[in-house]
Amino acid sequence: MKILLAVDGSPYSEMATKTVKAFQLPSHTEVTVMTVVPEHTFLGRITLTMLIGGDAARELAHKAQEQNATELLKGPVETLQASGVKVESLVRWGKPAEEIIKRAHEIGAHLVVIGASGTGDSPRFPLGSVAHKVMKYADTSVLLVREATSAMRRVLLATDGSKYSDEVAQFLLDLPLPHKSQVFVVTALQSHIAALMKTPTMDLETNQQLLAELRAAEEKVARSLMANSKKRFLEKGYEVSSMVLRGEPAQEILMLAETLTPDLIALGAKGLTATEAFLLGSVAQRVARFARYSVLIGRAQGRPKLDNVGSPSGCPGQTV
Repeated sequence: MKILLAVDGSPYSEMATKTVKAFQLPSHTEVTVMTVVPEHTFLGRITLTMLIGGDAARELAHKAQEQNATELLKGPVETLQASGVKVESLVRWGKPAEEIIKRAHEIGAHLVVIGASGTGDSPRFPLGSVAHKVMKYADTSVLLVREATSAMRRVLLATDGSKYSDEVAQFLLDLPLPHKSQVFVVTALQSHIAALMKTPTMDLETNQQLLAELRAAEEKVARSLMANSKKRFLEKGYEVSSMVLRGEPAQEILMLAETLTPDLIALGAKGLTATEAFLLGSVAQRVARFARYSVLIGRAQGRPKLDNVGSPSGCPGQTV
């Protein structure tokens, strides 16, 4: 497995590093610890570096920033090396979200791990700008870290039977999680009354039989879905519980999380109703934005194609 850990020196980056270590990854795991030196472009394509007088002064400023960035990587690298995995460090220059997404694509990362907020984000917003862009546009699974954890004791897995739900479940099975982890598998059944109320062409009163049949059919599918999901984790030796919720999925998942206080919430990037035109489903976006816990957004695990990808910008990777 290839993991890209993006850090910026913030407390959330420290939490992200501890979370990666908490997975107890096998020794053949490859982790790239990356930081991006921001290069902000203002009106007229002016950058802060351009305002530093003279080539020599600009070069000194560049070297100082590069040295600071390299120093910033040492702590996370040493922490992960101590767990026995292969670690590489990388400094890039540019727009942080773009460079993180680009590097994840270049190396065929299976997972991007990033703190939910960064050094420049306002505490008033539950999800930082860089984390939000990475979550939305990356073509691989993304773990948004909100709390430091030394062990994955409790995982809340939300599923709806879609291929994206299957992908995130398989991802958890492949990590693997520590065997003492408790896995809570849930699915949410939306209110059929609310759905019919939004369909003005249907007569609610004369369609009670249809409503009852629909509810019974969906509950049957939900029970089967829960049984299959539980079986997959039980076969791996995990302690598993399941629950069928009823209501708006994101709201139900968030409310249950407040009760369970999981170390991780995992769900697919899209659901059964998502269309390919949308990069991230509405349920995944709401849970990732408002959850108080770390969130894993699952996408396809296959190695991305690297066609038409330009050469890496900034500083080359350094094996540590």
